[in-house]
Amino acid sequence: MRFIYADELKKEFDVLGHFYDLHINSQKFKCRSVLEIVRKGFKELPGQGPNAVVVMMNPGSSRANDKNYKEKVFTLKEIEFKNWSKELVSTRPDNAQYQIMRVMLDQDWKHVRVLNLSDLRDGSSGGFHKKFLRASTLYNYHPHSIFNQKRRKELLSSLAMKSKKIIIVAWGSLNILNGLAKEALEALDGNKIIGINNNGDKTSFRHASPYKKDLKLKWLQDIKEKINEI
Repeated sequence: MRFIYADELKKEFDVLGHFYDLHINSQKFKCRSVLEIVRKGFKELPGQGPNAVVVMMNPGSSRANDKNYKEKVFTLKEIEFKNWSKELVSTRPDNAQYQIMRVMLDQDWKHVRVLNLSDLRDGSSGGFHKKFLRASTLYNYHPHSIFNQKRRKELLSSLAMKSKKIIIVAWGSLNILNGLAKEALEALDGNKIIGINNNGDKTSFRHASPYKKDLKLKWLQDIKEKINEI
C-alpha cells in the first residue's frame, strides 16, 4: 500500500468532531464523543451511515480548528439519559486519523466514524492516566465512555452503518483501559470486528499509528488483508 502524506490527505478529506465539557461532581473534563472523516464533496443519503467504524483509545490532543470554539457543558444526567445534541465542528486531524484516511483511499470508502474507549482528551499517556483515575474517584463507573451501559442507545445509533458493518478496533494497549476494552468487545459482539492482536492478548489491539513509518505501513497492510477477508 502506498504511504500517502498528510498534505495530500488533507485535500481529500474533511474531519468533524463533537467536543464537549463533562461535569462530574463540579469538576470539568474536556472530551470528544465522536469524529467523522468524510470525503470532500460527499453527500450522505439519509440513513446510509458510514462505511466503517474505528474504535481507538481516546481522542488524544484532538481539538477544533477554531481556537475560539467554546464547548458546551453536559452533566452526567444529560449524556446518560437523553438524546443529547452533538454539534460537529471542523477538527484538526492527527497521525492516527491520517492512517484511517489511507485505509479509506485504498478501500474507496467515503465516510468513517471514529469512537473511543474513553472520551477524555489528553495527548500524553501519563496525563490521560491521571484524568482517568481522577474521573474514577469522582464516580463509580465511566460516564466518559460510550461503551458504558447507560450510553448504550447512543452507541447503537453510532454503530448504524452500511450493510457490511465493519468495525476496526485499534486502541493499543494500556492496562488502565482493560476493563473498558472488555466492555467494548462485549457491546460490539455480533458485528464484523477486525484488528491486529498484540501478542495474542484478546483485549489489546495494535494501535493504528505506531511511531515508525515502517510499522505504520505494516498496520495498513495487515488491516487491508483482514478487510479483504470479509
